Amino acid sequence: MIQNEREQFNSVQKAIAQASTISLYTHVNPDCDTLSCALALYHALNSLGKIVDVYCVDPVPETLRVLNGAHVVTLPEKKTHDLSIAVDCDGLDRIGNAMKSFLASKKQIAIDHHKTHRKFSDITILDTSVSSCAEILFRLIKHMDIMSKEIAELLFAGIVTDSGCFQFSSVSKQTHEVAGELMSYGFDSGKVIYDVFKKTSINKFMLENRVLSKCKFYSDNQIAIITFKQEDFDATSTSMNDTIGTIVSVIDIDSVKVAYAIAEASNKSYKIMIRSKNGIDASDIAREFGGGGHARAAGCRLNGYYEDIVDKLLKVARDRL
Repeated sequence: MIQNEREQFNSVQKAIAQASTISLYTHVNPDCDTLSCALALYHALNSLGKIVDVYCVDPVPETLRVLNGAHVVTLPEKKTHDLSIAVDCDGLDRIGNAMKSFLASKKQIAIDHHKTHRKFSDITILDTSVSSCAEILFRLIKHMDIMSKEIAELLFAGIVTDSGCFQFSSVSKQTHEVAGELMSYGFDSGKVIYDVFKKTSINKFMLENRVLSKCKFYSDNQIAIITFKQEDFDATSTSMNDTIGTIVSVIDIDSVKVAYAIAEASNKSYKIMIRSKNGIDASDIAREFGGGGHARAAGCRLNGYYEDIVDKLLKVARDRL
């Protein structure tokens, strides 16, 4: 551990020691990394005798309710805590309409790994070199000497999902070393990988088949776009939560350098998922539209007519080819 990080962790540890009530915040549309980090902290802080609340403005996806403690995640409440901690959020807006609740506490901490991070807390722990926020939480909880089997299992789940099960370019030697140390706590790592990364429902399978069959290619097959329309969700009894992961099948195509997944959230409102490779920065594309993320995986929201949105996305991708 570098000296600067040790000092930062000491500051976090001191803030936790001085707090009796602590609120933890995930980002909107929570994924496994943000939930795993929040729940790992929940268990860790409980072991220190703290009164802890875990907040998210959106429901925990059904596929992630298997996470230990997922049932404690609730909507933000109108009460003030001594300390609030946001995990895996690159900006205050990522907490959604829980922003006021987060800022109402006496002190705020943000722990994140996004290169698009915008400072919004009193203490910021930021490491953009790691594959997941869970890697940072591993170092923090180990520094505090409160690791346990249940915490290790949660952090392992966060690393597995945000690293694409150790496939993404963000994976380092350190990622494998952390995962190996976590596995030494004796949980069933194979079951974790199946539960949070591989398992799928028949409905999601049908949605993916439906959407991938209509994938469109542009610029000599270097750009690909898949679209999730409301009619696709209706036909397969699925929702926005079921769009996660499908885009990987597209960016894996050898000629594709930029892949977009456009998901209809409501009338003229779309969630955009971006994946890239061959040196093209997905977060750079996302920033053009007020979004953010990582070098190979990012996202944003766009409003307007579908055809206009496609044109905008294509122009930005072509500028970077």
